[in-house]
Amino acid sequence: MRRQRRFPVPRRIVLVRSATILILCGLAVWQHFTAHDPRPVPQPGTTLLVTRVIDGDTLLLEDQSRVRLIGANAPEVKHPDAPAQPFADAATQFTRQHVEGVPVRLEFDKERRDKYGRTLAYVYVEDWLLNEELIRAGFATAMTKYPYSESMKRRFRDAQAIAQRERRGLWSTTPPASRTAAPPGRR
Repeated sequence: MRRQRRFPVPRRIVLVRSATILILCGLAVWQHFTAHDPRPVPQPGTTLLVTRVIDGDTLLLEDQSRVRLIGANAPEVKHPDAPAQPFADAATQFTRQHVEGVPVRLEFDKERRDKYGRTLAYVYVEDWLLNEELIRAGFATAMTKYPYSESMKRRFRDAQAIAQRERRGLWSTTPPASRTAAPPGRR
């Protein structure tokens, strides 16, 4: 049986192939993260109308951008493999009651987009902060593992402590009552 000879692949070809693969992978990752929402993130202090509440912590604005509340994690309404989580509808209703059809002011922190391309923001109605009040009402948990302002993390932890102490929403043993903190002019 004849033995086949192996010819060494020139180092230059290996380097070019490796570089090409890295560039293609980088482009694929870049495209994935920018394809979700190609619109630029609004400027801090921008006021936009909320056209639809998607769930407790996600909004659709008049410019068609999706906004995810920084630091607040509401139960999921829609999940491909599971039914709605407990209090998901109450969280969505709370957010809908307070901001749907209302102009809101967006403020930002270190990260401007999440891995799904949504704009990350603090959402204000005048001086009323939706992120904090959703947590205080017990319809979201404070997410403090992500990189954002330490002072906001403290505010959100304090709001969660109040909800837990007063057994609101997620920390209650019965369905949520309709008592909610109303923003100015929305009672």
